[in-house]
Amino acid sequence: MFFPTNSCHSTMKVLGVDTSTMTAGIGIVEGDEILVEVKFSVKITYSEILLSCIDRALKNVGLKIDYMDGFAISIGPGSFTGLRIGLSTLKGLSFATARPLASVPSLDALAYLSLYCQYPVVTMLDAKKNQVYAAIYDTKDGELKRQSEYLVLDVEDLVKKISEKTLFVGPGAKLYRKKLIELLKDKAYFSLAEQSLPSGATIAFLGSKKLISGQLEDIVTLEPLYLRKSEAELKFRNVPRS
Repeated sequence: MFFPTNSCHSTMKVLGVDTSTMTAGIGIVEGDEILVEVKFSVKITYSEILLSCIDRALKNVGLKIDYMDGFAISIGPGSFTGLRIGLSTLKGLSFATARPLASVPSLDALAYLSLYCQYPVVTMLDAKKNQVYAAIYDTKDGELKRQSEYLVLDVEDLVKKISEKTLFVGPGAKLYRKKLIELLKDKAYFSLAEQSLPSGATIAFLGSKKLISGQLEDIVTLEPLYLRKSEAELKFRNVPRS
């Protein structure tokens, strides 16, 4: 993983967590250095393992939660349950330690793994119902320049927005690789597996930039970026009122 040197990152220790998919990411960075990076497939619910995994990551590098200068969390889009548990956990840590919290869009974090790409970068997460969460970026100058809104749409509709060779990144790109090749032929390029997984260190790194620039979240009002309503909300809306 490549992180560009930038003096504005100072020496803040930031713990970042990504729970937007069923591959969890936990990372701790200090300035431009990754102190620890952990990724694991979630076979049970996040609520049962997230705090213990954060604790293990801290112990691996001889740190305690009070040593952190701030926290960063993937805010979505992504798994409704994962985002909710991740955000509530990091809110709790922020409150308990009186340290600030920054939020990082999940799709931005995926795009950051492909800086300096000569082609447009499209990040994709599975949104179920044969749809994806996606966004289009220009990263060729080493900076994230988002060229679209955060989208939730069918792959066929996403492809209509693409007219040139494009790099597809993320679990959604892996899931719909065959369909993308079928529709785009040789215009579809795909990142390496290790550059397609959510990264806690990337969340921490991007979060530290926001913390240093004063972009702090209100932990009372901060909500996940869902892009669409959950199944539970849709079912509730359709329940007949007595």
